[in-house]
Amino acid sequence: MLAKLGLYANTIKSMKASQLYYRIRKMMKMNCSVGCAVSSDAGQAEPITTVPELDFDPVFVERFPADEILTDKITILHTSKEFHWNQKWHFDDKSALWNFNLHYFEYLFPLIDAYRKTDDRKYLDKSVEIINCWIDQNPQKSGGEGWSPYTVDLRLTNWLSYYSYVNEDLDRKFREKLLSSIHEQYTFLSCHLEKDILGNHYFEDLKTLILCSLFFNNIPVLNASLKAFRKECKEEILSDGMHFELSLMYHKLILEGMIRVAVALRERGKPDAEIEHYLQPMLDVAWSFEEGLERVPLFNDSGNNVAKSLQALVTAGKKQFGIQPVYKAKFENSGFYIFKKDDWKLIVDAGQPGPAYIPGHAHCDAGSFELFKAGKPVIVNCGTYAYQCKERSFFRSTAAHNTVMVNDTEQSQCWGAFRMAKRSKVRVIKITDRAIEMELTDQNGQRVKRSIEISGKLCVKDCAEKCKLTSYIHFAEPLQFDCNVQEERIQQWYAIDYGQKQVIDGIRLAGENQIEFKAILEKESNE
Repeated sequence: MLAKLGLYANTIKSMKASQLYYRIRKMMKMNCSVGCAVSSDAGQAEPITTVPELDFDPVFVERFPADEILTDKITILHTSKEFHWNQKWHFDDKSALWNFNLHYFEYLFPLIDAYRKTDDRKYLDKSVEIINCWIDQNPQKSGGEGWSPYTVDLRLTNWLSYYSYVNEDLDRKFREKLLSSIHEQYTFLSCHLEKDILGNHYFEDLKTLILCSLFFNNIPVLNASLKAFRKECKEEILSDGMHFELSLMYHKLILEGMIRVAVALRERGKPDAEIEHYLQPMLDVAWSFEEGLERVPLFNDSGNNVAKSLQALVTAGKKQFGIQPVYKAKFENSGFYIFKKDDWKLIVDAGQPGPAYIPGHAHCDAGSFELFKAGKPVIVNCGTYAYQCKERSFFRSTAAHNTVMVNDTEQSQCWGAFRMAKRSKVRVIKITDRAIEMELTDQNGQRVKRSIEISGKLCVKDCAEKCKLTSYIHFAEPLQFDCNVQEERIQQWYAIDYGQKQVIDGIRLAGENQIEFKAILEKESNE
């Protein structure tokens, strides 16, 4: 009991007072809004400008085969389910994340893409059937995943784009039903902002309010939402362009939202220079990390099958705003550093777990790194399999990352699905074009110095006086290496995508005071 109380105390002390205030309001079923109400009359809806480069990103569309959906089968996060749409929109045998994704409606776009390409109305008719069934089976009073504010955010964003593409092809009765539901959800969202959570959730709330207020020409809500959105962007987008939750996957999701808001405002004759100012540095981050790689880097909560592809974001940036990404190697505010040597690319995390008051997507990955050759992952972090699952604690643990722990102590106290109590800190000591040296301090104040250097070899050294050190390395591809202590061969879970995991080989290195690991990256000359 005392241990549990300690976890709560160390978690709560890092939260903002406003989060606690709004959590209490939420428990008391009190509203949380931007300060003005949505008009009770939907009025004349005007379609907002869409971003087809994102909506029909080929990588994204392939996740939901349109012809499979026609047979009433849906595949989400690598798990398929026969679903006839006019039944309950929840499955006890699926994860909470799977059920949430069912309500996002991302699978509308493969149907519309097929309809646009073939002019076959069966694809449009299926989309109408699915939306009709959702409206009938998910009244607001039923609550559940379908009426979680974050779910409403994503569904509304997708429905607004859907309406823009096909509204002229819809019959009047369904169009009126759809608009009525959009307005109902917009009104609900305006009173249920996630100020108790903040971070990417609150960002999505405000983004969606802006899009809906433009759609319904609701100027008071638009002005209030824009004011809050600008303030939130200053909070969430670091000076180096990285999203402050320090996951490249979430960074790309936030960048997508920024693009959609900026495009919609421009189309309405309300271009916002402050919002557009973030696009270039954010695109630079996405490009610098992922350029040339087969997948998104796996730091903190991240997976390869959630956000739009890098190419789609780059294409949207160029077409909509005329910007091109610029490669950068140092991201000092977020604590990431990128090193290149021939066709090798090394990404090192020397940052903090994330924002103190919202570490829900943070892992014990301080000092960790990923190594790629010609874009192919070689030394990897283990990724993120799911959120509410028994494997969650492993994927957030120190052992799931290419990093070090002192005296068998987890770097940070991760607990529950999204909580973190006491946490680690990192201080960069020295940085060069080929190496980085840092000091890691774990949840108990224990310190270890780690240096990582890339040349013809990858050299990783951990030092701490009178301490037991344990270091982990995970291999997606075989690599020749040597070390100064006896290695223990291990096998660990590895999740490139959400909802899919495999077993890969790794090593555990343990020793007193110092551990050295050296991987050979290029053959030594015999001359």
